[in-house]
Amino acid sequence: MKNFNKYIQAVTWLMCLILLPSCKGFLSEEVYTEYNPSAFLSDKAGVDALLAGAYSRSRIVQYDARNYTYMMNEFCTDIAFETGGGLERNCVPYINFSWQVDDQFLNSFWTKMYAAISSANSVLSVANSLSSLSESEVNAIKGEARFIRSASYYFLFNIFGPVPIIEIPDNASPDEIEKIGNSTARASETDMVQYMIDDLTFAAENLPVQEDPIGKATKGSALAVLTKLYLHQKNWEKVVETAQKIIDLKYYSLYSDYTKLFSVDGENNKEFIYRAPCIAKSGYANNYMAHVFPPNYPIQNNWANFGAQFRTYNAFYDTFSANDIRRTLLITHYVNQSGKEVELYKDKDGHELNNVRSFKYWPDPNAVGESQGNDIVYIRYADILLCKAEALNELEGPNRESIDLINMIRDRAKTDEITLAQYPTKEALRDFILAERGREFYSEGLRREDLIRHGKFISNAISRGKNAKDYQVLYPIPLTQMQANSSLVQNKGYE
Repeated sequence: MKNFNKYIQAVTWLMCLILLPSCKGFLSEEVYTEYNPSAFLSDKAGVDALLAGAYSRSRIVQYDARNYTYMMNEFCTDIAFETGGGLERNCVPYINFSWQVDDQFLNSFWTKMYAAISSANSVLSVANSLSSLSESEVNAIKGEARFIRSASYYFLFNIFGPVPIIEIPDNASPDEIEKIGNSTARASETDMVQYMIDDLTFAAENLPVQEDPIGKATKGSALAVLTKLYLHQKNWEKVVETAQKIIDLKYYSLYSDYTKLFSVDGENNKEFIYRAPCIAKSGYANNYMAHVFPPNYPIQNNWANFGAQFRTYNAFYDTFSANDIRRTLLITHYVNQSGKEVELYKDKDGHELNNVRSFKYWPDPNAVGESQGNDIVYIRYADILLCKAEALNELEGPNRESIDLINMIRDRAKTDEITLAQYPTKEALRDFILAERGREFYSEGLRREDLIRHGKFISNAISRGKNAKDYQVLYPIPLTQMQANSSLVQNKGYE
């Protein structure tokens, strides 16, 4: 199941050896044999190695996942926040809507995604010269690279809005590449969206349905990112059309047990459409749980418990029905290592503690310190079903198919079904879908984009006492990037 990660590690190391710049001066030595990088990249094995590097750069795992998923996309919402440890000073601006243009985490994420885009572009450049392969084989390679590229752009688009589209001509010199990177202006929203649509459409047409090995781009993952892109743009007809294409593959399904879906035992499922395969090794891991264990929690000796504490709001916990099994992954009390009962929901006087803990990524028994092997999911089948339900409601108002799709999710959660009569207006069903998405996707980093799409991100923050401004639906273009590229224009409100 984790073979793809091992493959990435091996080929990345091999590429480093092959492409390492020559040493000079006292480190120089006579070369008796030499491997030609051009020859290495002229066949499928070499391009696969290059692809593995692109996959590796695009993976949002470990601290990158902590920063993007939680700090940027959940701590600014009504689901969760963070206190304690050295991380608190970095999280407070996101919690309180006081982030700055020189934020190091925004710049780091920008740099990471563009590294993945650069790697994907390198694959595409090499793929054009693969004369030994059939057209379908070359298109499959291009499909993977264009998926990686467009998915990376989508993550950037989600938090910054339109960004520069970087394309490098074949045989460009290092100086030319640097000039392009330092002078390309931001694309218009129309051009950027169309660019991603073209990439994802090509990928969907040329990639296989089966995810083999886990983590490889597929027809389903390309269609899934495309569905989310159309959802972002409120292109409701295309959301319905593209979501239906995924459903019609008859490859994906809801995993029967929600409480095990995110555990290492539940990874062999057909619900995860786009994921990052993780292993219990630094650099390739999921380190979420180390931030969630409450103080003095009875952890195994091989687990880590950080001072930085991810906490869930009582008000969010209260949105669940008592019979909803999704709520069972939200821990409200525990017996600590001293045998003392500790309450996280309310104290003995009934005062709210806002200290509930989300154990969604159930602890990996074979973790190594903070490094756990739970795969990190970006898009799953439940999301696609609710995307279609939302789009149908926007197009038609309350309808039987939307209700049925929602009830598929609620049936799996063992909670009460809803009826069409309960939601007689488009607005009523829209609000319910937003709330249901919160209950289904908490701790997955989708809440911010959902609130923005529903026009409630800023008002929700203000209702919680935050000094949020309308322009904060986007983060600022990082100051470092503005200084490096004089053609960049800052997002409104951050000038």
